[in-house]
Amino acid sequence: MKRKLLSLSLTLLVSLVYLLPQVALAEEAPSFSLTINNNQVTPGSEIQVSVTGNHLTDVYAYEMNLDFDHTLLQFKGIKSGLSGFSIDPQLDGDHLKFASTKVSNVAGDTGTLNLSTITFNAIGQGSAAIQLKSVQLVDSHLTSQVIQTAAQATTVIIPNGGSSGGSGSGSGNSNHSGSASGNTDHTAGENVQLGQGTTVVITPDVKMDMATKTATSIINVSTWNKAVQLAAPNTNGLKTIQIQIKEAMGATGYIQQFPTMALSSNEASIQIEIVSPIASVIIPNNMLHAADLTASDVGLRIGKADISKLDKSVMNQIGDHPVIDLSLQDGNTTISWNNPDAPVIVRIPYSPNAEEKQNPEHIVVWYVTGDGKVVSVPNGRYDASTGTVIFTTTHFSIYAVAFVQKTFDDITSLDWAKSQIEVLASKGIINGISDKAFDPGHPVTRADFVVLLARTLELDRSKGMGDKFADVREGDYYDGALRKARGLGITEGVGDNLFKPRDPITREDMIVLTERALRVAKQMTSHAKEDQLKQFNDYTTVSTYAAQSVAALVEMGLVHGYDNAIHPKEATNRAQAAVLMYNIYTRLYK
Repeated sequence: MKRKLLSLSLTLLVSLVYLLPQVALAEEAPSFSLTINNNQVTPGSEIQVSVTGNHLTDVYAYEMNLDFDHTLLQFKGIKSGLSGFSIDPQLDGDHLKFASTKVSNVAGDTGTLNLSTITFNAIGQGSAAIQLKSVQLVDSHLTSQVIQTAAQATTVIIPNGGSSGGSGSGSGNSNHSGSASGNTDHTAGENVQLGQGTTVVITPDVKMDMATKTATSIINVSTWNKAVQLAAPNTNGLKTIQIQIKEAMGATGYIQQFPTMALSSNEASIQIEIVSPIASVIIPNNMLHAADLTASDVGLRIGKADISKLDKSVMNQIGDHPVIDLSLQDGNTTISWNNPDAPVIVRIPYSPNAEEKQNPEHIVVWYVTGDGKVVSVPNGRYDASTGTVIFTTTHFSIYAVAFVQKTFDDITSLDWAKSQIEVLASKGIINGISDKAFDPGHPVTRADFVVLLARTLELDRSKGMGDKFADVREGDYYDGALRKARGLGITEGVGDNLFKPRDPITREDMIVLTERALRVAKQMTSHAKEDQLKQFNDYTTVSTYAAQSVAALVEMGLVHGYDNAIHPKEATNRAQAAVLMYNIYTRLYK
């Protein structure tokens, strides 16, 4: 977990000096207003909102709270009007909190002041309001007052090439309802434009089927080719095309249809982001194999899943959390998609409840199998900066957001490991020896550690599996993980084609395997200096083959040792392995 030195709270910010007393407002109460630089924009446009305070006196610091619709506006940054020090903005779904203060012994500002300027990107369509909810002001004597306000500013995000108001014309940009069948509703206005940076934004037409409550948007070959031509590659040679699907009233599912060739390239050269009202999905253009498809078009469906037929215990655990159904359609046929070479990133808009805000690491993602069982997606997590639950997958199915607080009776006294074990158990990365026991002091076998490492890093087997070790039987639960690690060059065993899977793993061997796995996962590129091992009393007992790995993980802050020592030859216990995996997990997704 990324740790911050200071909370965003203004009370904490200024109470480093004094405890703030609360006082009544002055007779001439301050007031606030919001000014927006453009009250009508198109998707992809940048919007700036200025927060102005009037009748202010001796403002030394402030904290403000704003609300905005994160499905229409994407927060980009904020700049304070005070000269001094600001805390990083805190985002929580539709809520933004920001604090700033002057420094040293100076007077506050008085009069009409620009407190801050906030930058958003327009990402949807509709009327987007920004509301200032409250401002806490602090003067140079460190006296504070909290002011509730209803100040707001609104911008209308219209389709690219469209216009606000007015009736339909012959241009083809107006809304049409009521077809001959009475089951469709069209929203026109397809447009391809260059967004911020090198991203190309497409806003395709939407066709609503009232009978199935499904909205379909179609990108034809001409539109796709135009977008590819406009897009410029980034420093990694990757082009980005964003497709913004307009919201259709009453729709429970959205289908984005592509030419088959758009998703069946031989290499991943284009990243396609499909933004729908239900979820956003980022797919690579090599996710499909043209030889496996029969139709000239393929459709990606993002829908709300029906969970009414699931086991009641599963339904109770899911509760009112979002559940989405992702699928691919080859013409009119739903196809099974599973491609380890083409991971897909999914974001589901989500606002945690009060309990979840206290423990956001326990917000998880479940994959619902065909027979109604739930399987944890280890990388599923809540991203407060975007107000979404995010996960990566290589197959399409039903996915549910859930809140899981798993614990064990025998870890209550482990202050250094309890929280880490609970988070990883809730995400399905580690298991106890029973529902109530974790057995934290038990040694970890060499095979079990590789299984745990592969699960945490979700090591990619697409690069090839290594040969089976002679002392591992085919069908052993750890056989796949060991062959995957061998194929990736993480381990060659102990010699003579042996791995000794059931032997306890030493702390230094645990570190060596971890360091190699991190390099394979491209989470480590530099080499640490072994001199820093001298801070540990037993550094001379670290094996020569392990010294570089130990130094690297110490430098990264993943390994700290205990009692001023590394204890390289000791067996790793289950609690120690869990803490290391937690440190790796939070580094991956911080």
